[in-house]
Amino acid sequence: MKSYPGFAKQLWLWALAGGAPAWGLASYFIWQQAWLIYPKILLWLLCSGAWLGAAWGLARRAEFQLQTIGNVVEGIASGDYSQRLRRASANDQLGEQINALVDALHRQRLRAEEAYGLVDSVLQGIDVAIFAFDEQAHLRLANPAALALLLRDKDAVLGCSATELGLAALLTADTAVLSEHVFAGAAGLWRLRRLPYSVDGREQTLLFVTDLKQVLRSEELQAWRRLLRVLSHEVNNSLLPISSLSATLRRVSAGEVNGGWDGKSKQADLDEGLAIIHERAQHLAEFVRRYARLARLPEPQKQLFDLAALLRRLPTMLPEAGLSLTIAGDPHAPMPSDFKLPFFGDPVQIEQLLINLLKNGVEAGGAPLELRCQVQPLQLSVLDCGPGIANPANLFVPFYTTKPEGAGIGLVLSRQIAEAHQGSLNLESRRDGPGAVAVLRFPASTQGLLTPAAL
Repeated sequence: MKSYPGFAKQLWLWALAGGAPAWGLASYFIWQQAWLIYPKILLWLLCSGAWLGAAWGLARRAEFQLQTIGNVVEGIASGDYSQRLRRASANDQLGEQINALVDALHRQRLRAEEAYGLVDSVLQGIDVAIFAFDEQAHLRLANPAALALLLRDKDAVLGCSATELGLAALLTADTAVLSEHVFAGAAGLWRLRRLPYSVDGREQTLLFVTDLKQVLRSEELQAWRRLLRVLSHEVNNSLLPISSLSATLRRVSAGEVNGGWDGKSKQADLDEGLAIIHERAQHLAEFVRRYARLARLPEPQKQLFDLAALLRRLPTMLPEAGLSLTIAGDPHAPMPSDFKLPFFGDPVQIEQLLINLLKNGVEAGGAPLELRCQVQPLQLSVLDCGPGIANPANLFVPFYTTKPEGAGIGLVLSRQIAEAHQGSLNLESRRDGPGAVAVLRFPASTQGLLTPAAL
């Protein structure tokens, strides 16, 4: 229990001063009496003892009450609401008021803890990445979705500056448009929102990062899959009998089966018509096959491999592309033969992705092509010299194509493969000349903890 010696001494002196006139008056009357000396001394001592004892008791009681109130206030300041004042009587209004205040503060704290628990549960379960920065742009809060983008633990990022985390650009980016950014755990287009708030009178910033692309495209892909299942079932039920029947009728018309047709002209017309039916059936079957392939892209079988070695094989695989490999920063510097680029992914799917992009550039009349590699962050750019992109809105619409022999699924499959590796694929017209550029971006997780020595 905390003591107040200075205050207790003051109370003692004030109590003595208050009782001093009565003690002096009593002493005067005692010594004026015609009594023997011993009764006078005894009575004077009793009066003095009563005066000193009353002053001491009053000072001690006031000191005890003050100490009790101080302990309760200290408990409130430290968050302990278990202490209460013991009322000396039912009329002790100060004790009642202080106890009522403690009860009210205790209820408020319980409600605040419940509200904080609710907010924390929402932050833990929400898919939107939330970052909280102080006035010095240091990270003070990050929910699990935000930590997943950074690929780091909470203890490793809290207190770091936005510049150290690579988020400084997002704190000043235009929130009215989608922002393209490469995090350690994902890359793509992001919807940003910033909200100010205050802590102890100091302005802080909440940054919300939403990956709308993944959500919308996932729903779009689910809708395509449902449609494809119905379409494949219904169309195949019609195509297979038509294909079989057309082949049989062709054999009948050719006389391979007894009871062939009479009349050469009729037979020729029938043969031609059935040939057309058979051809269209094969085209429709091929269409359904490509359609089903789009909906059933297998999960990537990820492993560590040298992406640079895969890139060096591409010129031999597609000689018509006239492909040159360069390192970003110096477009005229060819990729060294001993250059290694660790990558954690499915080498078959990544190879198919790059072949699709190269074929797209060749079919657009853009040869010779250039594949430019940037290491940190990992970015692969396929540049062609063609006419550019005329209709960018339909680039990733399934089965939309402007090429006579195109199937319209190459770019869609390529984007699916990129996103299956937490990356992104964008196509746009070149700014440094004629042609188009396909840009592949991959997060650090495809290279994290991987070194060329591990290959």
